[in-house]
Amino acid sequence: MRVKGRTRIQKKISSRSIYNVFITIFKIILFSICLFLAYEGCKFSYYSSSNYQEPIFEQEDSVWIHLSIFLLVCIIVGITLFLLNSLKERFLSKYFIMEKGVLITACAWLMILGLMYIVEHPYYPTGDQINTTAGAAYARAGNYVMFSRGGYIGLYEQQKGLLFLYEILFSIFGDFCYGVAACFHVIFSVITLVAGYSLLKILADNSLYCILYCIMMMSCMPYMIYLPYIYGDLPSICFAMVLFWAMAAYGKRLQRRYVVIGGAMAALALLVRMNSWIVLIAVGIGMVLLALEKKTFRPLLACMCIILAAWGTVKAVEKMYEYRSGYESGVGLPSILWMAMGLQETDGRPGVYNRYQQNVFEECGFEREPAIQVGREYIAMRLDEFKENPEYAYDFFLKKVKMQWLEPLFEGLYETNSFPEMEEIPEWAFSLYYGNLHDAIWKASNYYQSIVYLAMLSFVVGSILHKGGYLANSAGWIPLIAVVGGFLFCIVWESKSRYILPYYMYMLPFASMGIGKTAEGICGFCNRFFGKGIGKSV
Repeated sequence: MRVKGRTRIQKKISSRSIYNVFITIFKIILFSICLFLAYEGCKFSYYSSSNYQEPIFEQEDSVWIHLSIFLLVCIIVGITLFLLNSLKERFLSKYFIMEKGVLITACAWLMILGLMYIVEHPYYPTGDQINTTAGAAYARAGNYVMFSRGGYIGLYEQQKGLLFLYEILFSIFGDFCYGVAACFHVIFSVITLVAGYSLLKILADNSLYCILYCIMMMSCMPYMIYLPYIYGDLPSICFAMVLFWAMAAYGKRLQRRYVVIGGAMAALALLVRMNSWIVLIAVGIGMVLLALEKKTFRPLLACMCIILAAWGTVKAVEKMYEYRSGYESGVGLPSILWMAMGLQETDGRPGVYNRYQQNVFEECGFEREPAIQVGREYIAMRLDEFKENPEYAYDFFLKKVKMQWLEPLFEGLYETNSFPEMEEIPEWAFSLYYGNLHDAIWKASNYYQSIVYLAMLSFVVGSILHKGGYLANSAGWIPLIAVVGGFLFCIVWESKSRYILPYYMYMLPFASMGIGKTAEGICGFCNRFFGKGIGKSV
């Protein structure tokens, strides 16, 4: 009996030790990333010119102004909290009403402002958006020429999931119903808000954090600017946020219904954007941590079900189009060519799109094996160059990361600067894209971005110093694991600031906690000198 007892104790100690080691390593990595973003975000930013001909370029910021704005926000929140807590006998029962009132206001704000914005916005899709929607319209009519080897869908097979969803949308509302798609983006913005709010309620049931999150969502200009953008970015953010909530709820209750919801959201997220695999890998890591925490294999089974549901859905769509079109799947652009392009420097800009992968694939006769070999050889050559010149390698990757993470609007104005010909642009839109409003929105978003990065750093530092951490269960780390994965992935992939927007949105619930924790510290300081409040929000 003693031997068995010791064995059980050793197993418990072993699983807990593994858990603690991983969490410690992860927090160190996350701290390093957040410190880098906070420091560089306060010191530099990347500006997108209003003429849209010049590439984005780095400009120096005032560190003290960015730090002062962040501290001012925290002080205002802290003093407000102190005043409310000093009247706690009168207002304590109204915290819940206040929190729900802010949530309803935020939902109404996003819905009304979003609808007004997309109705008045003259944006018309181009590039990948017009090709994907055209592929959906042609497929509905039985024309599958874009699926052929060398055709757009034949090259970019990852678009088949989004094309499938557009087919469904077009079958209901008619082909090229871009206004309807934009309306769905507005609905997705509200769902994203509610999902993030619900995630916070599980991870740290605190009215202050939830209120701050609602305010941050209401004032997130990059997200709002992308509302008319007819592509998979905003839907993938929405589905991922609901997935994060479902996983946090599962971590709390271990109920199967959250696995079903998670599987559905994972499948939708993967259909609209294949980079959602980063989120699914984060789910897998989070469920391993949860299994170690709960000492049960159930989270591992849940993870397998979710990933299989997502992978199976994507494969089913591929097989369906293979059957309908007569063109086989698995013949598109090899991913290694994108990685090779990500290591190139074009006009002094690291990793930007330059058609390298299409050119190589065409030269190889659209045959994958020869193209893969070309990509491998090029990557090996570039790695040798980086090894021989470490200073150049450091400058290359530093600039690449900064270009992606330090553009405050994540190139939202650049990406949506596409309007129908022979149509007059409204005065407000002209000012937003070409006039004074352009720089005003950019500057406001620049300070907002620094607040997010500094608040994230505050959250991570607090979670390291606070015994047991801030989060209710291990599944709460999944969004931040996805942020780390996205940060590492974007180092080797194509350099595009738009790809960072999802990870930025995943940060917002935790950034609100960072501001809240800092404000609580300020409130506690006020209590020592001015009164006897509770020093902590409800």
